[in-house]
Amino acid sequence: MPSVIVQKWEESERGWGTRPDGYSIHKTLDDLDGYVRDYWAHMPGRAPDEYSRPHGTPYTAQVSDEAFANLEGKLGVRYHGSNYPGSGGRDGWRKFTL
Repeated sequence: MPSVIVQKWEESERGWGTRPDGYSIHKTLDDLDGYVRDYWAHMPGRAPDEYSRPHGTPYTAQVSDEAFANLEGKLGVRYHGSNYPGSGGRDGWRKFTL
């Protein structure tokens, strides 16, 4: 299984606060940096009422060959939900377990 860089994201909504907003995967840290730069470059000059932002420290995880193939020619791919690959990282949004 190939390894990727995983970055968690959170959504911020004015008047409501923050909540988990999935994750993105990237082949390299440079790809992650480019993906985030491109994301912010497409945002308006002032904070909108609702937006997402990277949250937590990126970490390495293994993914399926199919997920890795989806990165071909891209800086990253975004996934929604909280089924984070691998360990889930050491910080940022985490699944609640009893």
